Amino acid sequence: MEKERQMTTAARYSILLCAGLLLAAQAARAQAGKTPRLQQAKSGASAASADAPPSANAATGNAQPSNMTGATTPGSSTAPGGPTAPTGPQTAPIKPPQPLPFVARFGRFDLEQPLTQLAALAELKSCATALAAPMGHAECALTANDEKIAKLNLAWDDTRAGGELLALRLTFDPQLAPPLTDLEFQLTRAWGSPALEQLRRDHDNKIFTLQWEDGDHRAALEAAGPLSQPARAVAIVLERKPHPLSGELANLRPKPFANMRVRMARRLDYDGQPYAILWGTSLTPSQEALGESGPTWAAQRSYIGLFKLDPSGAIKRRWKPLWERTSGDEEDNDLQKITHVETHDVTGDSDPDLLVELSCPSCGERASELVVKTVRAGKAVDLLDKHDLYRARVDARVGQIRIREAEGDDAVTVSTYVYDKSKGAFVLAREERESEHSAE
Repeated sequence: MEKERQMTTAARYSILLCAGLLLAAQAARAQAGKTPRLQQAKSGASAASADAPPSANAATGNAQPSNMTGATTPGSSTAPGGPTAPTGPQTAPIKPPQPLPFVARFGRFDLEQPLTQLAALAELKSCATALAAPMGHAECALTANDEKIAKLNLAWDDTRAGGELLALRLTFDPQLAPPLTDLEFQLTRAWGSPALEQLRRDHDNKIFTLQWEDGDHRAALEAAGPLSQPARAVAIVLERKPHPLSGELANLRPKPFANMRVRMARRLDYDGQPYAILWGTSLTPSQEALGESGPTWAAQRSYIGLFKLDPSGAIKRRWKPLWERTSGDEEDNDLQKITHVETHDVTGDSDPDLLVELSCPSCGERASELVVKTVRAGKAVDLLDKHDLYRARVDARVGQIRIREAEGDDAVTVSTYVYDKSKGAFVLAREERESEHSAE
């Protein structure tokens, strides 16, 4: 009997222990169901407060954010009388790429406007003669204007009909130039934040450069001033960005000097075979706009090449040079520069001819040498190679080339070369002297 009582007492203790454990488990489950909801409400309020503007957080304190539009966020469900619970993964919306600003225009000056339209401005009458050339550079003084611009430097070529602007440099009047901060604010509102900001020190002066870019253009604001004074704007520079060669011309890869910029790349056809002209320079478009007045003009390097494409049956088509010339290096005693290149028919045989004019710092206006070439039977042929054309002006017409060379004492020598088919070259037909201001 004593053993049965002991077993009954042990069974009672076991039942009480199980009941206690069961009650503790139920209480734990109830507490676990409440804790996540409390934590979820606190974390939602913290995230909303972080996304809100600082001024809004300061004004609302610890107040819970509310959905003012009443819209339900995708990926969540809203229960009446309870907080919003996420039902799936949430990702930030993909923002579309912001379009690049158009940085080719400042005031009434625009790189995309035709050269003929720019030349028609009344304040550019002093540059009318220079702007009539198919390619070149010019410096034009401007009258008083709202932009406070005193001088315009520009460079252009004949890439498109009517001429195409390569660069515009707008120099401010030093007495009226706006402060850097004012102009920077104006340009930042129009073009966004600059892609490049540079500060340099030159003795007791500071020099600022801010640069913007879009797909085809580059714009720069130059400013300077003493270290102890606010900087003022010096110039606005607008220029075209160089683009890599495309198509079959992409295989034209001569590298006569470092950082060569392609000035012209043009395909030609002789006897049904493809050829190409490549003209390169070490100058940027803005440096070309400054012309001889720029510090880099005298140290520039130039390159011209005439290439032939291998037959289409070749395994890998390559461009082979027929004629090349590099100028401006230390071995060139003249330090000549290629200042003008054009291709058109001057022999009258319906095939394009290559005209190259070269100049040197001491040679005056345009050319000190004229080279005229063509292609015959797959080989480069000299049609004319005229040296010592100091301060000369060349006029090429079909079957005729006229060279006007200043001789001093208000007189010029006009040399006329005519194409001789039997010799396959231009020969001197006549030479005459006339007044420098006489009509041609």
